[in-house]
Amino acid sequence: MIFLKDIFYKIKWLIRQSFGKRLGHFYMDMKFLKRNCTYLPKFRLNATYSKDAFVFVIDPKFKHPGLADRLKGIVACYNFAKKNGYKFYILYKHPFYLEKYLLPNHVNWVKGFGDLNYSIGHTVFYNEASWHVDKPLKKGKEYHCYNYTGNLLPKVFSDTGEEWASLFNELFVPNDEIKKCVSQTGFKEKSYVAVHFRFVNALENFEGNYYNALSTQEEKDNLIKRCKGGLMEIKKKNPTKEILVFSDSKVFLNSIQDLPVRTLDSSSIGHISFTHSDDSVVKTFLDLFMMSRASKVYVVHAPELYNSSCFALVGARIGNIDVEVLNV
Repeated sequence: MIFLKDIFYKIKWLIRQSFGKRLGHFYMDMKFLKRNCTYLPKFRLNATYSKDAFVFVIDPKFKHPGLADRLKGIVACYNFAKKNGYKFYILYKHPFYLEKYLLPNHVNWVKGFGDLNYSIGHTVFYNEASWHVDKPLKKGKEYHCYNYTGNLLPKVFSDTGEEWASLFNELFVPNDEIKKCVSQTGFKEKSYVAVHFRFVNALENFEGNYYNALSTQEEKDNLIKRCKGGLMEIKKKNPTKEILVFSDSKVFLNSIQDLPVRTLDSSSIGHISFTHSDDSVVKTFLDLFMMSRASKVYVVHAPELYNSSCFALVGARIGNIDVEVLNV
C-alpha cells in the first residue's frame, strides 16, 4: 500500500507540474482559496495587483519536499526573477514562518497570504522545473510560483553568472538564535570537515511513508561498520582537521562515539515535513550553517542510504565550498 501511495503522489505531482497553462493554475488556485478562506487574497478582474512582482508560495495544503529542496527552489526562482528585473517575495508560513529563522538581508522578501492578488489579466503562474522552458517574464505582471522541484544546484547559474551562495546571502541572514547556536559549538570556521549520512529509516523509524528499513540487526550492524570505515578513511585524508559528523540517525551518531570524530547535540533531530517544533527547526538550520562553515563537505553514499538527499549539498552551496561523495 505504501508503494502504491508513493506512486500516486508522483503521478499527481507530474500532472500538476505539466498542467501549466494559466486557466489550469487559476482553477487550482481557486480550489486553494476555497480550502483556505482565512488566507483569502485580493481578487480583482484587472485592478489591484503588484506590477513586476514574483512570489514563491509554500501552499500549506500541498505535499512539499524537505527544507533543502525548498531552499533550492527559492534561490532558483530568485535568480530568474532578478534576471528579469522583478521584485522577489517569499510566502512561507508552513510548517513554520521562514522569516522567524532566516531574516531578510538585502531583499525585503516577506509576504502574507493577504498580499496575494488574483487578477485574470495580470496574475501569471510559474513552474520552476528542469523541463520547463524559462521564457522571459512579461512586464507589469504578478507571478506566483506554487510548483517547484529545485533540482538544479549549480555553483554558478549559467544564465546569469550569479553565484548560488551570493543569491542565498542576498536573501537571508540567520536569526540571533541560530547565530548563537553556531557560536556555542566552539568550532572555528574552516577548522573542520563536515560529513553527512542520510539513513532515513534504515536504522530506526525516522520518516513516515519511506520503506528503506533494514529487516535484521545483522544488516544494520554491517551498514554501521561500513559507514564507520568511511569516516576513518575521511580522517586519514584530513589528518589536521576535526571531523564533524551530521546524520538523521541517532542510532548511528551514538555508534561512533568510539571514533576520533565529533558530533553536535542530536536530541532535536527531525525532518521538517514530520517534526517542526522550534527546537527541531533550529537544529536543522544549525546543521546547514555548520556545513556551510566547513573547509569541505563529504556526502557518504551506500545502497541502503538515501543517496538523493541534497541537504549537505545545500549546506555546502551556502558557504560556496566543495563537496565530495564517498561510497561505502
